[in-house]
Amino acid sequence: MIYDVIVVGAGLAGCSAAIQLAQAGWQVLLLEQQRYPAHKLCGEFLSVEVIANFARLGVLEAVQQIGAHPIHRALVTTAAGANFAQDLPGTALGLSRFQLDSILFRRAAAVGAICCDRTTVRKIEGNLDTGFSVRTTQGTFQARAVLAAYGKRSTLDTQLDRPFTHRPSPWVAFKAHCTGLDLPGTIELHAFPGGYCGLSAIETGQINLCWIGHRKILQDADDPNLPDVLHANPVLHERLSHLSYGHAQKHRLRQISFALKGNFDGDICMLGDTAGMITPLCGDGMAMALRTAELATPLVDTFLKRELTAVHFKQQYQTLWRREFQSRLQLGRMLHAGFIQPQLAHISVGLCQMFPTMAAWVIRNTRGATSEEQPTMQIVG
Repeated sequence: MIYDVIVVGAGLAGCSAAIQLAQAGWQVLLLEQQRYPAHKLCGEFLSVEVIANFARLGVLEAVQQIGAHPIHRALVTTAAGANFAQDLPGTALGLSRFQLDSILFRRAAAVGAICCDRTTVRKIEGNLDTGFSVRTTQGTFQARAVLAAYGKRSTLDTQLDRPFTHRPSPWVAFKAHCTGLDLPGTIELHAFPGGYCGLSAIETGQINLCWIGHRKILQDADDPNLPDVLHANPVLHERLSHLSYGHAQKHRLRQISFALKGNFDGDICMLGDTAGMITPLCGDGMAMALRTAELATPLVDTFLKRELTAVHFKQQYQTLWRREFQSRLQLGRMLHAGFIQPQLAHISVGLCQMFPTMAAWVIRNTRGATSEEQPTMQIVG
């Protein structure tokens, strides 16, 4: 069988694209390497604008019923003692990827996409003019278009010889679900020398602990999961003294790249983190993933109807993507570079404390627009 579209990767961007294209009547094959559902390294913070995305995808009710944790406020601290708290411009959500990816994956199947987990893509060949061949551990499949949404870094990136794979990245990250602390309605971001750590509640009441830092912080660390330098921030030190992750799954990732990776590789259309990842400091990665799918799928639909050439499809997606995300990603990289340096972090947070409008500006300019008509989020659970 020749599919209209093969989507590689069943995270937020991949599932969202599969849902929208299947609803438009196209034959969609969604391929995921892991066994679903699965835990993933992620801050698991969904910024305000995702509620409208969920409504359009038909999953808002399921997200409500699972009991996503409502988040209304952010607390930011530094190792030198500066801190400020800021109300968010609406209700954000804390929801595990285990639950969210499962909801989206099931929704994609319900609207007609063929969804296959435990399927590793080995090679992608072809183009938009003659079609694609996708070789996997479950066989070889054909499609008119391929969307790649396989995340931050994959062996496919190396196989495709994408330029960013030739530039080593020093960033490492860790995530675990913890108990022992109550953070009702608040996400916390704690800077330490060389990195920062986020803490926020998810639907189970557990706390998602997720930090990112320069690889040098692991040198001589007694515990690579919680390096000593995290305790340089007194507020984070106090939080960590209450937290326990026991036998919870722990996730680590190295070589995290914040480079602009490209919207296309040849004629393969890149979505979500596969195209470019915003720094975790901004808290907008999952919303961006959903948004990239919303930008790409109408163009894919028009291309499949033969109303748009391959050249114009690529040009229009690149233009839309850059207009929406390029300045946001650049600002994110600048904030990240400053926040990992203790003096700059202390000055910046102190200024935000003195001038709250500055913090509001940062929040507004590191995420997408929110619709004033978006549905109200009612949490069940």
